[in-house]
Amino acid sequence: MSASITLLGAIDQETMDQLESWLAGFNKDASRNYLTDSSDPVAVQRWILNSPFTKEQEAMVRAQLLSFSDTSHIDHVYQSQSVDISRPGLAVFDMDSTLIKAEVMDELAVEAGIGEEIAVITASAMRGEIDFTESFVKRLSLLDGLSSDVMDGVFARIEYMEGIEKLMKVLNHFDWHTAILSGGFTFFADKIKHAFDFTEVHANVLEIEEDQLTGKHLGPIVDGSRKKYLLETILQETGYSQSQTIACGDGANDLLMLNTANLGVALHAKPLVREQAPHPVNQLGLDSILYLLGMTSAEIRQISV
Repeated sequence: MSASITLLGAIDQETMDQLESWLAGFNKDASRNYLTDSSDPVAVQRWILNSPFTKEQEAMVRAQLLSFSDTSHIDHVYQSQSVDISRPGLAVFDMDSTLIKAEVMDELAVEAGIGEEIAVITASAMRGEIDFTESFVKRLSLLDGLSSDVMDGVFARIEYMEGIEKLMKVLNHFDWHTAILSGGFTFFADKIKHAFDFTEVHANVLEIEEDQLTGKHLGPIVDGSRKKYLLETILQETGYSQSQTIACGDGANDLLMLNTANLGVALHAKPLVREQAPHPVNQLGLDSILYLLGMTSAEIRQISV
């Protein structure tokens, strides 16, 4: 399986010349082809390398490509090996700020009148500044007494991340096993599961008594370690190879699973996560994953329209 660098964004000649010159410094050649066409809002170009970088080079390579990405606002994503979309595998996803454009805990806090207070803690946890589990327990406790009736209204105003429908149609077309692994709540994750035909959901369960949140949860907290455990457990149960795994998330609590999967996509992620995840992407939405799988726009449209 060939190594590659995928460019996503407003690709120009200067960007291509810079990358070509940089690759020449490693004595590497690349064949390049566009995956998008003139009807697409963002250009995607895949460079197939004549050989992968060594394991010893990879950290330096990813850091340099991230620097190129941040400077040019064009994603430069290196993959040492490809995932074969045409063969079934396992794809797992964070929910908040990944499948949806919201943090559900923050949205519930708005209903409780303490939105700003909880949002500050959430942001700190996602940046990796404070422990996720500790912050989760603290934030949830502040929602004690909130009516459970507000949850339908919260879900109704949440927007899905761009590209979710295309991505899920393609994954389901090729019979992939898909799972939501969320530090959010099953109430919301279950609705997304049914809307887009995910295979399974693992998220936190809210304790509700007399139609009110108690500020507590039921069962284990889905933190970073548990997401990694769930990925490995589902992989073992399904019998798929690690080479056929995709993970996507945006927060510090997603890093373990992102670095466990073959394709670990940090989507619109926090700076720490962009630095430490293998495949950081800021251009496009969830459909960027399909381009990292080597699909063309024409192929995507044929399946998803």
